[in-house]
Amino acid sequence: MKKFAIVLAGCMAMVAMLAYAQSMDPGYEMARVVSFEKMAVSEQHPEYGDQYKMAMRMGNTIYMCQGSASAEMFLDWAPNKEFPAKLINDKTMSVKGPHGEVQLTIKGKKTPK
Repeated sequence: MKKFAIVLAGCMAMVAMLAYAQSMDPGYEMARVVSFEKMAVSEQHPEYGDQYKMAMRMGNTIYMCQGSASAEMFLDWAPNKEFPAKLINDKTMSVKGPHGEVQLTIKGKKTPK
């Protein structure tokens, strides 16, 4: 009986993961965080204290981005984490994190040879 309960729980978890993966909005694809760091705060402009710099990999391209939001928005961001993201245009990427959606400014991009 115990084995049956464990197998049943495992199957339910797999179904939930598949349902979550299929519920992604059209146009979004998974993007992996390559690097993430908080930018230094300027003493002259403390209002820019919530600036973050990150590199995001979508497919074969790495996008160097900057974003500004509360620290809570980026609480779970770390290298190798994946989030649904889409390119709005050549300069903007929209990423759905666990605490909401954030708009990142694309500063550059690299593609491996």
